[in-house]
Amino acid sequence: MQYRSWFRFLAIAAPAALIAALAIAMFVARASVNSDTGQRMESRVADLGNSAASVPHTAIRPVATRTFRGVITDDRCGARHDMHSGKTPSECIEACLRRGANYILVNGDKTYRVAGNPDQLSTFSGTRVKLIGSLAGNRINVSSIAWE
Repeated sequence: MQYRSWFRFLAIAAPAALIAALAIAMFVARASVNSDTGQRMESRVADLGNSAASVPHTAIRPVATRTFRGVITDDRCGARHDMHSGKTPSECIEACLRRGANYILVNGDKTYRVAGNPDQLSTFSGTRVKLIGSLAGNRINVSSIAWE
């Protein structure tokens, strides 16, 4: 008689445990699919040129564009180029870039690294400009540039 009660307990508990295990597996699988979808969406946004490295899986935020004003120069000389070199600021910037410097935008005490079309940046180097672009950290991804 005692054996029948254990058999009856197992007959009831085993299907309940199986149903609970399937429910948990479906929940984990759904969460995994949602996570993968978010990662794929992030990589698509990153492929489009936006910086989505810091975007969480749950929401993809559009990158806001802003307007920046300042002088396009290089991070080696900054806003002050050697006046005794006999070069214009634009020539000095080009020489510094050949030595490994990067373009920056200087406005007062603020400096931003600038990423964009090198030919376009070269045209505006050493001059005061108005940039439109997105800011990621301390780097401006330039979408348009004009003289100010």
